[in-house]
Amino acid sequence: MNAVSPIFDVTVENFESDVILASDTTLIVLDFWAEWCGPCKTLTPILEKLAKEYAGRFRLAKVNTEEQQEIASMFGIRSIPTVIALKGQKPVSAFQGAQPEARVREFLDKFLPSAGEEKLAKAKEKLDSGDIEGAIDELKVALALTPSMDAARLMLADIAMRDNRIEEAKQYLAQCKPTTKLDEDYQRVASKIEAAEQAGNSPEANALRAQIASDPTDHEARLQLAAVLVVESQFEPAFQTLLESVQLDRNWNEQAARKKLIEYFALAKEQPELVRRFRQALAATLN
Repeated sequence: MNAVSPIFDVTVENFESDVILASDTTLIVLDFWAEWCGPCKTLTPILEKLAKEYAGRFRLAKVNTEEQQEIASMFGIRSIPTVIALKGQKPVSAFQGAQPEARVREFLDKFLPSAGEEKLAKAKEKLDSGDIEGAIDELKVALALTPSMDAARLMLADIAMRDNRIEEAKQYLAQCKPTTKLDEDYQRVASKIEAAEQAGNSPEANALRAQIASDPTDHEARLQLAAVLVVESQFEPAFQTLLESVQLDRNWNEQAARKKLIEYFALAKEQPELVRRFRQALAATLN
């Protein structure tokens, strides 16, 4: 059997690996059939055609019920053809009897990502591998295919902020639906933009440090310095600066330092240990 083929025959030997476990990452469509079954001769060619056309978006697992009675019994097959969609190691839908191609497509499409969602997934893969331009191209195609896809807009905004392209990032956020503004990813990008804008209007880091050294209670300078450091991804000194502000006067400007520290925690999600440490320190300060 070709491991990458969209169509394969199921046996007891490959059932666990190629059907059950494989369904964690790929939709597996089980086709229970037999040589003597007339309707099977109508349905199976449709399934095979679509498996090739969909090019790996799902795998067609053919079960000859005469040869694989144990597997057929496992699924309680009483008549054929029977088709069962398997996802996450469990059946999610099924139908019996021959169906026209349009109905089979409808059955499959309920469990498959849209073309836009596939582009979004490819964009994430390219971004993880460092192919920024490739990710941008995939995201723009995803938006062209699915204009309502705010997840693509948020990724484009996040990428724009890597180069401090603030206005471009703000445009992507402005195009998002009102409900998207409640999402964690939206809030994270919005926090990046706010920090970048504050940093852009602040003195240089060394000048801010000098201000704080001469007046440790200059909480405004502390917030400005934290914003500058966050834009540079210097999260630890940024967190420390804000924590010290809370320790000096937790209620300054309606607890602005505490609120900003919690907001910035979301930007350092790739440093969970650092965030955990400062969350504990903040909690200890407030108790």
